[in-house]
Amino acid sequence: MNYKKECLKFLLLSIGFSVLVACSSDDDNNTPQLEAWEIEVNEMKSLNSQYVDFNQAVNEGRIDVSGYVPNMGHHYLNPALADGVFEINKPEIILYVPDNNGDMQMVAVEYSIIPEDPDNPGNPPEGFTGDQDVWHFNEMVGQWQLHVWTVLDNPDGIFAMFNPAIGD
Repeated sequence: MNYKKECLKFLLLSIGFSVLVACSSDDDNNTPQLEAWEIEVNEMKSLNSQYVDFNQAVNEGRIDVSGYVPNMGHHYLNPALADGVFEINKPEIILYVPDNNGDMQMVAVEYSIIPEDPDNPGNPPEGFTGDQDVWHFNEMVGQWQLHVWTVLDNPDGIFAMFNPAIGD
């Protein structure tokens, strides 16, 4: 009988220890916790990964509305998405730059929101969670714009307007 009690005690201790280990916080885990905006950017990257294929953008009806812009690239707009609403999975513009062979390479997405009154645009739209995203109002086109450098790293930050890595 003592043997059965000892086995039961050992089994219960083993189960308890397993539960404690499974529920403990792992301080040795060096994986940084992502902020909400970083999670949203990762989601957006995944949802828009098909645009790495330039033909996907063209076949969808995206058109070059800017020509080459230094430190930005070509802006390919989907006119059907220009609805004045920020939708994380539907950027109005995809930015491309030509590589050495002339093939277009995706570098970023851009949200372009037309306010109700472009002469009095008010505050920037609500975009990504928090205050990391930096919207700017482009008076020439009367739109709030937000660049997100999803493919080409930007030394000035993921939400910077220009990317010096692209050049003139």
